[in-house]
Amino acid sequence: MDVVDLFNLVGNLIFVVVVLLAVMEGIGYALMRYWKKYRWAANYYSALLALLPFSAMLYVNRSWARLCLLEFDHALDDCARAIKHNDQLAMAYNNRAAAYMGLYRFRDAYWAAQHAIQLDDKLWAAYYNRGCALHGLKDYEAAIKDFDVCIEQRPGSADQYFSRANCYLHLQQYERAIEDYSSSIDLMAHAWNAYHNRAYAYLALNDIERGYADICKSCEFHPTELLHYLLKTWCELCLDPRLTPERVAEFAALSVVQTIQPSRRHSYQGMLAWMRGEYEQALAQFELGIESDPYANEANYFWSGMALAALGRYEEAKKAIDYALQRSMSPFFLKALALLKEDHAAFIEQYV
Repeated sequence: MDVVDLFNLVGNLIFVVVVLLAVMEGIGYALMRYWKKYRWAANYYSALLALLPFSAMLYVNRSWARLCLLEFDHALDDCARAIKHNDQLAMAYNNRAAAYMGLYRFRDAYWAAQHAIQLDDKLWAAYYNRGCALHGLKDYEAAIKDFDVCIEQRPGSADQYFSRANCYLHLQQYERAIEDYSSSIDLMAHAWNAYHNRAYAYLALNDIERGYADICKSCEFHPTELLHYLLKTWCELCLDPRLTPERVAEFAALSVVQTIQPSRRHSYQGMLAWMRGEYEQALAQFELGIESDPYANEANYFWSGMALAALGRYEEAKKAIDYALQRSMSPFFLKALALLKEDHAAFIEQYV
């Protein structure tokens, strides 16, 4: 074999290896993107890592699968290993930011996303994660700027309009929030999260009809999540503040509906106990809900105030309800105070 033949052989071998790597990468991508088989994808990348233990990209890809499985600590481990093998890999820092977001470690998420942007200022996902971190840190105006960049680079993604809308909602810029939620729905017709949150904006503008219609849409498109039924019931209690046996039984029947957030299960159990007049038990559930998720808990704060008021603990009740209002709860939901008995009329008058 002469030198030319040797070079050809080496070249062919390299070509075969590149093709094999591309095929293997394509299989993992298909498992993730098209088939949504995240556990399969994680196991697939684990098998590849047994053969190629020094591949930073394989660790990044497995971290993506683990993010989709909500296994945030494992995703962080994979990102750390990827960075150990290649500390210039922007996607490793980006996925690390996403994992920190899943753990509510907003400051850490911000710095990880910032590092990713420094390595690749065209990586729209890093701007998205930094925007989400800023949202978690309540810097809504700065978050909007990052989502602006995301939308400019990738205008066809519904999630980015949804996230920017959430910032506008917190800033009480309800018309802008509705516009972005509507854009999200235009891009993804069954975007139940956009319908759910757009309802808050409509209710804040006292557009009750469209707000309630959006709540019903979120129940229709996502019937397996308890969150939507909690909002629907709360809205209906505001519109018709009467507790009939039929209404309580209907709410009790929602016990079979699942939720991914423990705080929502506590909300449900607390509201059911409140409807049954079991105010101490209700308060205990709302407090557990606040403890399990202190970041997005306006409902538990409000309903803990309702339980405290029913128990005659008015000063504590006012603090809880006022805090819910400070956390962007729409004043529309104060109409549920009418459920309190007449001997609490003086407390109710503070909010009328």
